[in-house]
Amino acid sequence: MDCYAYYTDGAATMKNKNGKYLREAGGWAFILLKNGKEVSRQSGGCPLTTNNEMELYAIYASMRDFLDNSNYGDLVEIYSDSSYCIDIFTKWAVNWQKKGWTKSDNKPIKNLEIIKEIWDLMADIGSNLTFKKVKGHSNNKLNNMVDKLAVGAKKIAKNTGKTIGYNQKPDKLLGNKQN
Repeated sequence: MDCYAYYTDGAATMKNKNGKYLREAGGWAFILLKNGKEVSRQSGGCPLTTNNEMELYAIYASMRDFLDNSNYGDLVEIYSDSSYCIDIFTKWAVNWQKKGWTKSDNKPIKNLEIIKEIWDLMADIGSNLTFKKVKGHSNNKLNNMVDKLAVGAKKIAKNTGKTIGYNQKPDKLLGNKQN
């Protein structure tokens, strides 16, 4: 039984124009440690997104990577500095699903498409998954490294206008947002 630890992060820029926030470029990244040793890292991004979308995509990509490379019984830990993301999957999503993917106030759930994709991946992984919160922009070396990867990917997306998903391929979950 192996332990896969994914450090995930997202980065995006939003511009305030006349009191309205407009989407700009963003990047996502993960670093994988298998049994405590770094074995891979990935990053990508898109020219029009939000920070939360990139945080979620980093988690999505790490789960896909785990399912593509692990064996039955392996454990996975996903580290994120986003309380929003962790709370979605440890507190809120179970009730949203029970209510037909609606919030208790009946307002739409932002980022629902990727949230549902992650929720389905979580079902495939099962009880071997743990989310762990890390403090962002602190002395956590791996969180700082994955942040740099995400920021670098954001710059590439901004400069090239290209959308890059998991395994450096296009993904329907990225690049289809509008301001």
